[in-house]
Amino acid sequence: MKAGLSIVLFVCALAPAAYAGLNEQRLAECRSAVCILADSGLPVWELNSEEIRPPASMVKLMMMLMVCEGIQEEKWTLDIPITVSPHAESMGGSQVYLKAGEVWTLGELVAALCVASANDAAMAIAEGLWESKENYLEAMNERAQELGMTHSTFHSVHGLPPDKGQKEDQTCASDMAILARKCTQEPLIMEWVGLKEFTFREGQAAKSNTNRLLWDLDGCDGLKTGFTRAAGWCLSVTAEREGIRLIGVVMGCKTSSGRFKLAAEIMEEGFRETERVRLLAKGAPVDPEVPVQNCTVPGARLTVPEEVWVTIPKTAKTDLKMLTETPALLRPPVEAGETLGNLRIALGDTVLAQTPLTLAEPLRPATLRWKLLHSVVKP
Repeated sequence: MKAGLSIVLFVCALAPAAYAGLNEQRLAECRSAVCILADSGLPVWELNSEEIRPPASMVKLMMMLMVCEGIQEEKWTLDIPITVSPHAESMGGSQVYLKAGEVWTLGELVAALCVASANDAAMAIAEGLWESKENYLEAMNERAQELGMTHSTFHSVHGLPPDKGQKEDQTCASDMAILARKCTQEPLIMEWVGLKEFTFREGQAAKSNTNRLLWDLDGCDGLKTGFTRAAGWCLSVTAEREGIRLIGVVMGCKTSSGRFKLAAEIMEEGFRETERVRLLAKGAPVDPEVPVQNCTVPGARLTVPEEVWVTIPKTAKTDLKMLTETPALLRPPVEAGETLGNLRIALGDTVLAQTPLTLAEPLRPATLRWKLLHSVVKP
């Protein structure tokens, strides 16, 4: 039985790791970049990460997310038929050459969106699921703000350059990393963006994924490329190695090959400068000891029910904090395994891990005989 709440902070110093640095010439070829930890969103490395720039086709990640969330909410399924409009047929840039009046399933159009970065498929999906481009854009911008993409405003479905009199999409590397991180949390999206090739029309040659790092970067399984003259060559990428998943975003690169090389270097540096650490073993007791009233023991230490692991950048200069929330007092009876508190592991303001705190052994009220023997009660 709980009585009140006690909050105690323990701090473990993190020694900063050496930073090898990146190729300066390569960095000069892009405008902005960032690498973050996928599990926490904590930045490992960044360059002009909040510089406002157009994202080009990386904006299609937002459509993937919203399609996926709609499936989870049972608004639609991948089998739903979508009829191509003349407007969707008219899209330029990367496309699968849809024809007005054709009917494709949502799943087929999503594959074209993810692998071939098809602008016509993006417009067909927006019109088919949201009834109009305008409805989709409204929902898209609302979702972006909910995700915390505070530097972003989108005016296009696909990332193509704006028509005369229209505005250009605006975002930044940090915001695109937020979006990419959310996408990595969805198994269905990771299945889509990890496709290396697909055949859209029967009898046609297979189309290869525009993300070259699916072949060239160890552990890479997504996400999305982009290019327009104004945006430059862009890439959002993710990879996982030994339980560590990183996300990298590069924007405004001068060449297509340059974006892949820089993104690969950023990711390799990120893996070198990041480590996964076991802080607590399963069943490890956590301070402080909680006072116990009317019991054979004066106090009890709560334990973690499972191992506690965190992924941290070696270069972190702030401290790793262990914040425990426990009862101010326990009164038996209390059963073993009962959740009585909470432990949070944080680096700066970012929570890296959270776990309940439980009681390892049951607490039983002291008997009158025990109290008399231990002079707790005067005869």
